Amino acid sequence: MGRLGRAWRVAELRQRGGVLAAFVAACCEDGERARAARDLGARLAAYGPADRWEAEKAVATLERWADALEDHPYHPGVPRPDESDRQTRDHFKDVQRDRLTVAARDWRAGARLSLDVYLGQLRRLRGLDPCVREDAYYLYGRGTMALDLGDRATAARETARLRELRDAHAC
Repeated sequence: MGRLGRAWRVAELRQRGGVLAAFVAACCEDGERARAARDLGARLAAYGPADRWEAEKAVATLERWADALEDHPYHPGVPRPDESDRQTRDHFKDVQRDRLTVAARDWRAGARLSLDVYLGQLRRLRGLDPCVREDAYYLYGRGTMALDLGDRATAARETARLRELRDAHAC
C-alpha cells in the first residue's frame, strides 16, 4: 500500500473512529469508558499515514465498545459505501489541504476553476443529450476528486476530457 493508500485508509479510520468515539462518549453509562472513548478519539484524530496500525486498533476498540450499545436508538450504523467514500474524501481533502504548498494550492484553484467553467458551459446548453450531460457530471466529479486527492495527472486529464466534451457540443 503506497503513501496515498495509507493516508486514505487512515482518513477512513479517523472518520469512522470519530463518529464511534463521540457516540460511546455520549451514550455510555460507564464514566470511565466514556472518558477512555474521548481520549481514544482525540489520539485517533492526531494519527497520520505512518500510524495506520494504531488507528486500526483504536477503531476496532471503539467498534467493540459501540457494539455493546447496539440497542441504543442513536447507534451509528455502518455507512453505505458511497456515503463512507464521500465522508472520507471530505476528511482527506481537509487534511491534505493543510500540507500543500502555495504553488500547489494555486494550481488546484486554477484547475478547479476550469472544471467549474466547462461544466457550467455544458449545463447551460439547451437540448443537450442526457447521456452527454451525465458524462459531463461524471468527468467533473472525477476531476474534482483527483484534485482533492492531489493527483495532478488525473485532474489534468479529466479537465481536458471535459473541455473536449464542451468543444464537441458547443454551438
